[in-house]
Amino acid sequence: MTDTLSIRDQAVASLNALGAPARGNEPVFAEPWEGRAFALAVETVERLGLPWDAFRQRLIAAIADDQHRPYYESWLAALEHLVVDEQAADADELAMARMRAASYRVDETGNGDLEIFPIAVTEARLRAALDVMFTRWWSNIRFGPIIQGAVYELRAPHEPDLSMLDGYLTIGFDGWHVHLCIGEHTGLPGSPVEPSLARLRRCTYAELVRIWVDDAPTSWMFRMYNGASEQQLTVLLPNPFLDDDQQPLAAPDWSRLTCWDELRALLLQLQPDPLDRTGERFVHP
Repeated sequence: MTDTLSIRDQAVASLNALGAPARGNEPVFAEPWEGRAFALAVETVERLGLPWDAFRQRLIAAIADDQHRPYYESWLAALEHLVVDEQAADADELAMARMRAASYRVDETGNGDLEIFPIAVTEARLRAALDVMFTRWWSNIRFGPIIQGAVYELRAPHEPDLSMLDGYLTIGFDGWHVHLCIGEHTGLPGSPVEPSLARLRRCTYAELVRIWVDDAPTSWMFRMYNGASEQQLTVLLPNPFLDDDQQPLAAPDWSRLTCWDELRALLLQLQPDPLDRTGERFVHP
């Protein structure tokens, strides 16, 4: 039966079989990049002259390898394995292509030349990123909303307690705390929240950011936004040109990029980028 179906039809059948959203013969995508991942897999299999099952088996293995990974990220992982196995590209070529495709540049008012790395905003993915920053690097980061006209650069007095309740991650310190809506939010028993308000409160967009000045990165950040595009949080990551008191270092300490490198690997499956180590000093944008 599958021999008479197009590669695209077989791809949609894979969605149905693996529990991914599809309506009849049409896949359903939550974000535009998911549609591009789907189309790229179909086109690659067709161009290589392979049966769809060559990709499907790798997809099943990729999902089993990391069951918490967003579904279409497993598509991309399976596609990379297929391309390497078929010798259409080697691992180094794919790593460079992935690095080039992961970001885009903007000239942001008041902040200058920013390179943006969008992040999938599943609860598991956001929790993992916040765990890294607030349990491993709490003593080295500054955090708080940064908007035009207001900058919060809070410094943790000690390692915080992290807990989840009704979709909110609480980052707790002695006497104060931060609440961030990163998951399903319905309200407490007897006090339900309207779905439209729940969608407004939840993080719908997050990104890693590096700021470029004089052709080199000089600052590294994590940012997240709610459904109204209001900023929920900015985390200023350890900077190789500044110490933990935000004072200039005599020479760059590249070990302070470890947090940034960990987040890139965790959230984007990217290796450390040599461009991050090309600057000479901190320059305020």
